[in-house]
Amino acid sequence: MNNIMSSSSLSEYSFSSLLKSFPQTEKIWIAYSGGMDSSVLLHLVHENISSIEQSLEVVYVNHGLHEKSNEWAEFCRRQCKDYGVTFTQLDIKEALPKGCSIEAWAREQRYSLLAEIMNDNDLLLTAHHQDDQVETFFIQALRGGGPRGLASMPLYKKTMKGIHVRPLLEFRHSELATYAKEHELSWHDDPSNAETRYDRNYLRHKVLSIVEQRWPAYRETISRLVSHQQDYKVLLDEIGREDLSRVLSADTFNLQVDQLRKLSVERQKNILFTWIQERQLEPPGSKHIKKIISDLITADNDNAPCVNWKDVELRRYRNGLYASKRLVMPIENNKYEWNILETLIIEDEVLMASSESGTGVSKDKVKNKKVIVQYRQGGEKLKPHNKTHSKTVKQLFQERGVLPWLRDRFPLIYVDEELAVIPGLCIDKKYAADKDEPSWKIEWSGYNKAVQG
Repeated sequence: MNNIMSSSSLSEYSFSSLLKSFPQTEKIWIAYSGGMDSSVLLHLVHENISSIEQSLEVVYVNHGLHEKSNEWAEFCRRQCKDYGVTFTQLDIKEALPKGCSIEAWAREQRYSLLAEIMNDNDLLLTAHHQDDQVETFFIQALRGGGPRGLASMPLYKKTMKGIHVRPLLEFRHSELATYAKEHELSWHDDPSNAETRYDRNYLRHKVLSIVEQRWPAYRETISRLVSHQQDYKVLLDEIGREDLSRVLSADTFNLQVDQLRKLSVERQKNILFTWIQERQLEPPGSKHIKKIISDLITADNDNAPCVNWKDVELRRYRNGLYASKRLVMPIENNKYEWNILETLIIEDEVLMASSESGTGVSKDKVKNKKVIVQYRQGGEKLKPHNKTHSKTVKQLFQERGVLPWLRDRFPLIYVDEELAVIPGLCIDKKYAADKDEPSWKIEWSGYNKAVQG
């Protein structure tokens, strides 16, 4: 049987030393669900409020998955009013996709919403404890996770926005329960926590309860093992960053395939994890890593092969390896009328014209004319201002090394239905400015992402 532990060490917990690690932080967010764990965290923060200089705000995420979700939100609002802290509610409005893991989807949606309201140096405090850490380890182990997965949850981690901190990781669930009872805290119980159809709940209620009968100290033992894995992860990340500096292209964040090939497969794998992590993309599974090495690094293939998982795409073009979020292709035949005196935003990129003299497009030749921006349809041609013969857009893209998967997203600029400019690549001879002639220099913010020649 479990021995209920004293909450004295938890009652004496101070946030001072933790907050000294983040001197730039001006705001702390407390993730609050109204359950026991987060109720303990909120109470602890309130008990330490005199020593916390940062502003505080409590945030509740309404997942909309339970009929009592709104009732729980109101409970959290009342509790925050009693504590005298600001309360914010975030609502997940998207429906759960078919065939998707509820746990994974809810977590992704939750942190995505939190990222929208946080600033770079904000702290997000969550109430994860030692039992959560141990469960995470077992789940990772049963899924075949590597050292990074077995390292489970770190005390703090930089996220898309802000820093995620788990101040209660060293405390057992039983310690939190004792603290909650001693301080007569109020909380609500989510009935889904007892549903063993979820992996974590099944592990907690059906597996670890039996493990504890044989190995009562398994939490502490597994916690030590997690600590060892976290040490290994630090080493892997340090080696990965050193190797990454050797294989990165000089002016981009892309990898040079010929330099990768000089390293062992094990170091290639580690570089890929480090690189993708640095790009803040969803990490790949082991099968995807193997496919990246066999199809993109080892193979001689000039057809821009792609390996994808979730919302990530990894591609090879010539000697480069490129990683990005999965592209949503633009609407076919979409046209944008452009007032050249103003900036134009297309697909999150900016098209703008600045006044020059003798460089770019002749102001006189586009004056009072209709300027249209659209994507290529195929077969387009123009005569470069410094050439004697016309060239197709396809030829120009190939010559300049425009990434194949971005060629249909490269804006083409038409003047009175004639192709006049490919920003950064070419100006048609008919519209090019003469020496000392007033002109427009046209720039597109997506140029450096698309052109790797």
